[in-house]
Amino acid sequence: MMVFVRSVLVLLLLSGGSFSVFAADSCVTSSCHAIIGKTKFVHGPVAAQECTVCHEQGRKKHPGSKNAFKFPEKDAALCYMCHESKTEGLSSIHPALDDGCVGCHSPHQTNNNLFLYQEGEALCYMCHDSKTEGKSSVHPALEDGCTGCHSPHAGAAAMLLPAAGADLCLTCHDDPREGKKVLHSPVADGDCASCHNPHAGDAPKMLPAEGRELCFTCHDDFTEGMSSIHPALEDGCTACHDPHGSNTRKMLSASGSELCYQCHDQKAGTKGMNGHPPVVDGDCLSCHNPHASKQPSLLVESVPALCYQCHEDKSAGKSNTHTPVADGECTSCHNPHEGKEKGMLPALGQQLCYECHDDKADQKMVHGPVAAGECQSCHDVHASDASNQLAAEGNLLCYMCHDDKEELATMENVHPAVQEGCTSCHNPHSGPQEFMLPEQGDILCLLCHEDVGVLAQNAQVKHAALDDGCVTCHGPHGNGNIRMLQDEPKTFCVSCHDDMGEQIASAKHQHKPVADGVCWTCHDPHGSENRVLLKQYYPEEFYVGFAEENYALCFECHDNRAFLYARTSELTNFRNGDQNLHFVHVNKAKKGRVCKTCHGVHGANQEKLIMSKIPGFGKWEIPIQYTPQPLGANCTVGCHKPKSYNRASAVQND
Repeated sequence: MMVFVRSVLVLLLLSGGSFSVFAADSCVTSSCHAIIGKTKFVHGPVAAQECTVCHEQGRKKHPGSKNAFKFPEKDAALCYMCHESKTEGLSSIHPALDDGCVGCHSPHQTNNNLFLYQEGEALCYMCHDSKTEGKSSVHPALEDGCTGCHSPHAGAAAMLLPAAGADLCLTCHDDPREGKKVLHSPVADGDCASCHNPHAGDAPKMLPAEGRELCFTCHDDFTEGMSSIHPALEDGCTACHDPHGSNTRKMLSASGSELCYQCHDQKAGTKGMNGHPPVVDGDCLSCHNPHASKQPSLLVESVPALCYQCHEDKSAGKSNTHTPVADGECTSCHNPHEGKEKGMLPALGQQLCYECHDDKADQKMVHGPVAAGECQSCHDVHASDASNQLAAEGNLLCYMCHDDKEELATMENVHPAVQEGCTSCHNPHSGPQEFMLPEQGDILCLLCHEDVGVLAQNAQVKHAALDDGCVTCHGPHGNGNIRMLQDEPKTFCVSCHDDMGEQIASAKHQHKPVADGVCWTCHDPHGSENRVLLKQYYPEEFYVGFAEENYALCFECHDNRAFLYARTSELTNFRNGDQNLHFVHVNKAKKGRVCKTCHGVHGANQEKLIMSKIPGFGKWEIPIQYTPQPLGANCTVGCHKPKSYNRASAVQND
């Protein structure tokens, strides 16, 4: 009987027919079960009018009483009387089967294939919520209904799935792990659903979120609080990272700078250029954060702190720092990626400096280092303890090359301009005259010594040496001699005035300024209104009426009172008792004797500079013999009788 029923069922199912006419003794009559047989698909036993295949007659009479029939088996076991088990050996069974197959299948008839109450996913949604409602990205498998992935009865994996995790997905999709050394953890674990919703999502590819927001559901948001964000992140993390895996660490699509150069121009490797070692090594991350930073250009640290992570701080402990260095702008000079010259500089020497500074070699005479373009010969390009980042302060810098002038540092009597600095006269870069001087010869000196220039130009009596310039007498830097004279003062003037030199050399006694070599005590070497360059008026005559102005030169050193008072006990030692013998000789209305009448102004062979012979009285040179005594002296002279004087007790002379 069972074989017959199954055969009939198969035939009816294959025919796809519907049945509306039954035999007169059928359960289906106009008054009982009249709807049976009216649909497209009818269960085989029903179509064969074999209701007893599923329903057994009980003891009660039917029709006429309830519960006259019973099922020979309970729940799904009833169906398994004809159908093979759909759950045997499977671990995940559809909960609907707890109540038998009729949770989804009509036991009698329906207009849907397999006697289902609804077609496709509509059947599932009779119990389950919609998985796609409001979602923009729906799993294409759902076009064929839920059974594209889920078995309607039972599965070997959870959720009635035939396989778990990636094994299920790979029945349709290519394996993203194949040939990859570095895998995203969920991919390595076969957990596709960590990122993809298996049914539908709010973002493409059934993702729950779009772009980097998806990644931030697991990873920390590295853009939070950052002012500089990698533009690539506008397209999401997958601009650089393969979401499944790659052969490069962090699932990057390429390693090192090769990844960066997929978007950015190549920053190193240009022929003839010098590259920054991290750039040459392809290590962009030495300086840049690939995601976000608080610094511009995604730098991992602000400049110059970033540079000092590898390079020594060139300004530490220095008092004078190059402005770009002080402002932290290393890239003002150095290209951070590559440059034409060493140190990634765009140019070397002064060509680099002139990008900011004015041309310093714009005058006729150029300082050697400047002409060679070697600014760093004098300046430290980063910082130093000297002004203007010089290698040393002031003249010490100059002496590093001009060592022949180094003795000036400790020499006495150097030119004050040298003490103030070589640049008082010399332009350190370039100048219109030789040695980078602003002017030539005396014109240079007169820039400071203007008063001397006026004197020399307007003087009635001019020093002939000035015709050859200041350097005739003075060394421009200094040589240890007072007033930078070209030779030791005692011998310098007489090197020209040799006749006077012979006279002075032959004198046993010398006028103190002469003995000290300070001729300028009496003579102005630059010019004067008085004869022989005397600084003050001094009579040329033998006799002259006394007036103080006639002796202004002498009175600059000697006390004029010694010539004003007839009597004195202290103003002069040339006195007889208290009679002032200077007054007697000099202070006369008409024929006062001038100083040089008795005294040699440069020197003489007798004490008190008293000459042996007095010139100037016609052709006669008047002889003098001066004999000093303890309290005076004896004077035998051709112009008067021998006389003596004593300071303690006056001598009575005839």
